[in-house]
Amino acid sequence: IYKRGGIDMTKNISAVRLLVITGLLFVITACSGGSGGGGSNQQPNNGQGVVEEEFIYSGPSPDSDEIRNFMSSSFYGNLAIEQRCGSCHTPGGEAGSIDFVNRDDVNLAWQTAKTLVNLAEPSASALVAKVAGGHQCWLGAAKATTCAVTITAYIEDWARGASTGVSLVSLSPRNIYSPDAQIRFFPATLVDAQTLGSEIDDLLTLTNTYCSGCHNDAVASPQSPYFASNTATVAYDAIKSKVDLTTPAQSRLVSRLATDGHQCWSDCASDAAAMTAAITAFANNIVPNNIDSGLRFSMAQILEGANGDGIAAASGGRHDVDLIAKWEFREGAGVTVADTSGVRPEIELSIFGDVTWLGSGGGVRFSGGKAQGGVESSAKLANLVAKTGEYTIEAWVAPYNVTQEEAWMLGYSGGVASRNLLAAQDLYSYEFYNRSSVTDDNGAGEPVVTTENDTTEFAQAALQHVVMTYDSVAGRKIYVNGIDTGAADEAGGGIINSWNQSFAVTLGNSVGLDRPWQGAMRMMAVHNRKLTEEQIQINYDAGIGKKYYLLFSVADYVSGSDNCRSGATDYCYVGFEVSQYDEFSYLFNQPFFVNLNPDPKPVNFNLQGIRLGVNGQLANVGQGFVNVSENINTDRFSQFNAQLANPGLLLSSQGTIIPLVAGSEQDIFFLSFDQINGNASTVSDGDIKPFAYSLIGEQSPDIAVRTFDAINQTFAEITGVSAAQANPAGLAFSQLKSQLPTVSAFNAYLASHQMAVTQLAAVYCDELVKDSGLTTALFPGFIFNRSSSSILESDWRTNIVQPLINQSLNTGLYGIDPGMTAIANIENEVVDLIIDANDLKPYDSGFISTPDGKRDGLMWCDGAGGACPTSRTNDVVKGACISILASGALLIH
Repeated sequence: IYKRGGIDMTKNISAVRLLVITGLLFVITACSGGSGGGGSNQQPNNGQGVVEEEFIYSGPSPDSDEIRNFMSSSFYGNLAIEQRCGSCHTPGGEAGSIDFVNRDDVNLAWQTAKTLVNLAEPSASALVAKVAGGHQCWLGAAKATTCAVTITAYIEDWARGASTGVSLVSLSPRNIYSPDAQIRFFPATLVDAQTLGSEIDDLLTLTNTYCSGCHNDAVASPQSPYFASNTATVAYDAIKSKVDLTTPAQSRLVSRLATDGHQCWSDCASDAAAMTAAITAFANNIVPNNIDSGLRFSMAQILEGANGDGIAAASGGRHDVDLIAKWEFREGAGVTVADTSGVRPEIELSIFGDVTWLGSGGGVRFSGGKAQGGVESSAKLANLVAKTGEYTIEAWVAPYNVTQEEAWMLGYSGGVASRNLLAAQDLYSYEFYNRSSVTDDNGAGEPVVTTENDTTEFAQAALQHVVMTYDSVAGRKIYVNGIDTGAADEAGGGIINSWNQSFAVTLGNSVGLDRPWQGAMRMMAVHNRKLTEEQIQINYDAGIGKKYYLLFSVADYVSGSDNCRSGATDYCYVGFEVSQYDEFSYLFNQPFFVNLNPDPKPVNFNLQGIRLGVNGQLANVGQGFVNVSENINTDRFSQFNAQLANPGLLLSSQGTIIPLVAGSEQDIFFLSFDQINGNASTVSDGDIKPFAYSLIGEQSPDIAVRTFDAINQTFAEITGVSAAQANPAGLAFSQLKSQLPTVSAFNAYLASHQMAVTQLAAVYCDELVKDSGLTTALFPGFIFNRSSSSILESDWRTNIVQPLINQSLNTGLYGIDPGMTAIANIENEVVDLIIDANDLKPYDSGFISTPDGKRDGLMWCDGAGGACPTSRTNDVVKGACISILASGALLIH
């Protein structure tokens, strides 16, 4: 039973089948153009109700390895089929068409195709632009962006095969324009915008009137962004990324009407003109933002989009040999997500409910909605995984919290209790279900394999690389950020022979929308092989997201009449590797100097203090390069970046984050230099005051809080447990590091810090009591292999508590503090924690002291005085250890 848009398709299934069959007969009859050079056989339904052929080439052999790579790429094999480009762009096809998928001769196809693509920057290919503009998308005109993203991935696959060794990027001179222009951007809030006049309300009324059927958060199937929301503040925040206030005619809201013909309400040209007029009227009320005249600044750059200047960094470095499905969310808008694996049938996903695009950086945010594939195309997973009997799920995800339970990230299922595979989050854990010959019979894939354990919380509210592997011998394993979590598969391996092909793939939720996952998803992929640990590490190191090189011209400041500038072309640049880090910020990484003059002459000048600017203003945070101080001399140039063909000089190996303002297609970046070749900026970093103990002018305490590295090293020194990354304590520290104190100030210490400190202490204390050598060294007079309830108070005090205190607080404190006041108080508290025979401290859910019939001390097991098992003694020592390590007595110094 399949319901969509309120229509029960089961009532009309016969009619639907008849329409599909009739449509297929029409397509096969009408699109029989082509040639005798290639034959075809039938492929499974592509998920759109169309059966696609499998093109079989039978023409001349490739003339070179380069052409052979072209023929074997997903570009030629997928586009040469008749249902895509093969009915027109081949001899015998549409008159006047360019034969870039020539089905008769792959050599001629290659000659033509390479004139239409940019292998160094696939997204900039003429063919991609043509399809994105609405030319013959096989999914339908409304999904032109999805087809363009898919073709981009095909070209990338071709480029990977065409490259030999390391794929190098050749930097080229950029368009030159000053950032000191009439730059306008949105006021911070709607109230601020309304103070400029009624024009903003007129613009929001226009979008609400004509776009609220989809881009409204109150409708049945809302589509983000919600710039047509009934709530004006929501609409205002959403419309910012779709409007160019500096050049209103280039706004996304305008181009969707004028170029794409998207949902015009009357005549597209007049509708686009009305939208342009409304944006222009609002923009004219905003005072342009100009750069401080005291700065010595570079030329400007825009990262992405039609006016983008970014040069795509070399992609690759990933292991994608056995990839069968991949969703990268490159579209940035719309209701469909392309499968960029290049393996047909592509599992195109449709977005339902509350799902928000994260922008051109790639990714979506799930807040209760889902992205779902068709049943026919989803069957690709069952078919291709069955051939190998193994597979890998790979994801880049950022959970928005660690309180969600049974939250589905990827499911291939028919419902919550019937699934082929499932990758989910449950609080601090990731979970992996798989249906095989050794799991349950109802298709739930149980028992679950989970990262849950007593020491490490692997799922965190941060961007993480999560990999789940399955093979018929070892079963399931889970890796987080390249590290094996140790999650054990109780069922072991089995045969994958019972996957249900009537299920559908979903991301971010179940098919019934009753298992929502909240978080950002940057990539999700499925391989039909088990990735090795080395391959997992390679993919983790490759990272996620599109990266670009931005080149900022400094030709105005570098001497040499024709060295750094010739006519309208500039050659001398300070460059950065730049990416959109998340939906709120950009990452600027590793600045460098490069001279792109084909006949360069020597340069020799000093450069100090690089500052990042956006939209006419220096960024108010993230100025991580103000300490750069270099002599830029041709003699120092080298091949500083393994991905770049151009030699130059690396200025810093660091990176920094600056805020996103209007989006990667509108934000205009520039650099300012404190000093460049003798030209100095007038820039203020605020009043510089003499060093004081407190930056707020108040007296600071003489003691402070230990920070994360000090805490970790202290725990290791006290217990003797190794803090090496490969060991449990080191692994726990790497997971908890971001939750531990980063500064020593008391007013920065939070309850969450204390929780992380306690969790880390628990790992160290657990490892301590497991190691007989360590316990003998720290507790030489204590016998462990006995019941805790039989041990005397004096034994606990002398042989456990006092050694822990003496080791933790300071060496020899018992000998130098005759009064013993502070030490005695600590000692008595810990001893009481162990031996207390009262029944007073347990609390019920109302936090009211209620006797429970059991003594409160850790050494007791019940109220009748029965003996505890010998394992209880280790637990008691562990509890005493945690209470001291995680206490203020140790954290304060």
